[in-house]
Amino acid sequence: MKKILYITASIFFISIFIFSCKKDEEKIPPSINFKTSANYTQNNGVVEVGGVLYFGIQARGNSTEITNFTIKKVLENGSVITVMDTALYSMNLDLNKICYQNVEDKVTWTFSVMDRNHLSSEISMVVYKDQNSTFGGIFYYPSIKLGYQNNTQYGHFLDPYTGTVYFEDSATTNQSKIDVLCYYIVSNNLPSPVLSSPGEMDNFSTEAQTYYPYIANWTTRKYTLWDISVDDSPISESAFDAAQNDSLLIVSYNDVWGKKKFKWATSGKIIPFITSAGKKGLVKVKNADNTDNGTIEIAIKIQQ
Repeated sequence: MKKILYITASIFFISIFIFSCKKDEEKIPPSINFKTSANYTQNNGVVEVGGVLYFGIQARGNSTEITNFTIKKVLENGSVITVMDTALYSMNLDLNKICYQNVEDKVTWTFSVMDRNHLSSEISMVVYKDQNSTFGGIFYYPSIKLGYQNNTQYGHFLDPYTGTVYFEDSATTNQSKIDVLCYYIVSNNLPSPVLSSPGEMDNFSTEAQTYYPYIANWTTRKYTLWDISVDDSPISESAFDAAQNDSLLIVSYNDVWGKKKFKWATSGKIIPFITSAGKKGLVKVKNADNTDNGTIEIAIKIQQ
């Protein structure tokens, strides 16, 4: 009888072990691959500084949902720059991502996904800088004054390529030209002039639409991203003033820190941004009032 019980128990535990091993074997890492169309940037491609990098990525969770996706630049000296790090919860990922060639001679772009089991997969490609690249021209407007939401003397909307400021009616007529808007709030008990864009309302934020409700009826709401890392890595006023081409503009903007608005846009700050058309620029805040009927005065440099 004891022998039978021993054999039965052994079979039971062996079965559990085999089942556990089989269960572990079934945990397959997610799959990730590049899209193959000729429209996308190719491995070992050569791209001029400021040129478009167009990446197509597809991924699939094989055992469970994908929970994280990252894009990183690995430079020749081994340093790593995170361009994108985003959470998701999906069995599939289908992404077209536009980036821009910076000044590095060689970059290994890596794309990785991780699933809910913490299993990951990665692909990469190398992109070289075109050694014949030349820096491009810029538009420079040394003084532009915008009015906050309750200011009736100055317009709230800006076309940064021409320096033209628009009030409500003319902005609605020219909505495809509007990349910048401003308003004033108090955030964390601090006065906060804000630089934003009409596309803010389409990206999980309600402030722009609250102060300018008519933009909800616009058919074109352009989305500008603002680099909020400027407080940790400030750009000097002398560097801004000396910039005669787009070299400083290109290297100043950090993709991973690009956000939908820039709070506390106070006097003296120099803020990198990128428009929906991929043009990079710098805003220097010359003066910013601390009332919702006040103004913000800026200087702006933007790629042509």
